[in-house]
Amino acid sequence: STCGAGPRVAISVTVNTLPTMTVSSVNAICNGSTATMSVAGTPLSYTWNTGATTTSIAISPSATTVYTVTGTDINGCVSSKTKTLTVNALPSLTVTGSDITICKGNASIVAVTGANTYTWATATGSTIVVTPTATTIYTVTGANGSCTNTKTISITVNSNPTVTAVSSPTAICAGASATLTGSGASTYTWSPGALNGSTVAVTPTVTTTYTVVGTSTLGCTNTKTVTLTVNSIPSVTATSNPTIICAGSSATLTGSGASTYTWNPGALSGTTIAVTPTATTIYSVVGTSTAGCTSPTRTLNLTVTPIPTVSAVSSPTAICAGSSATLTGSGATSYTWNPGALTGTTTVVTPTATTIYTLTGANGS
Repeated sequence: STCGAGPRVAISVTVNTLPTMTVSSVNAICNGSTATMSVAGTPLSYTWNTGATTTSIAISPSATTVYTVTGTDINGCVSSKTKTLTVNALPSLTVTGSDITICKGNASIVAVTGANTYTWATATGSTIVVTPTATTIYTVTGANGSCTNTKTISITVNSNPTVTAVSSPTAICAGASATLTGSGASTYTWSPGALNGSTVAVTPTVTTTYTVVGTSTLGCTNTKTVTLTVNSIPSVTATSNPTIICAGSSATLTGSGASTYTWNPGALSGTTIAVTPTATTIYSVVGTSTAGCTSPTRTLNLTVTPIPTVSAVSSPTAICAGSSATLTGSGATSYTWNPGALTGTTTVVTPTATTIYTLTGANGS
């Protein structure tokens, strides 16, 4: 010891250990989700950098965030811990449709981008083909890992027009026209012929089925067909038996190729008629088919040869037995005398007794 020094004093300093803490939570969440972060350890109290003083906090950060908790124990010792919570962004989805407005019965291709995988209500994949019968909202869920997002697209369905098509009349004769009329739409296109309009005139040569495409003001279409029957024109022939008659005689006129016949002059009806013209006459006939189609007018010539007006004279009119007389005829082109069956314009006779001679004159038949 050193002389003059005071007594020694021992001082004890207690060193308290810092409180121990552990912080637990998930390491990452998706944007918009909530995580729970908890602390456990020896402190009596905790304070988070969010201001919370509970052992657990519910957090929903919009970006990756570092959380710090400070713990104080019974000795007033303070310790802190940090925990980083990573926030993963949600997929940014873009949904498009090849046609967002369609006509009933048509299809639209719906496509989505912005994620790794995609799930629809009835399918998976980035594209689907839809054919809705009414306006429909389609929802897709896109995922990047565990983070998902949803997007919708509405496909509007416009109804097709209710198209009708009529022909007036429904049957025509070849060469005639009919009127086709469409209704129920805004515009109309007819085929064959590529005709346009709600009403068109057509003159088909054969029975034809016409198709009309009606388009609404919204661009939707529908089709309808109508058949126009074309009846053929009858091919009529006319004959006369015989073709030449004597005045006062009759001939038979016959028509063929139709159902009914009308003859002129006389407005006579029938397939076969008997006529007795007094002079050469041109007859016309029109035939009508069972469908009501009439033929072109056919004609025939019936020649009427007049009956000759014959006269006969004898020169002289009286003779002596054993003498001769000359008989002369006129008014015809050929002559036959009886008795004797003599021919010629003139003939010489030597009858033995008073005789009556008969002359037959003929003009052709």
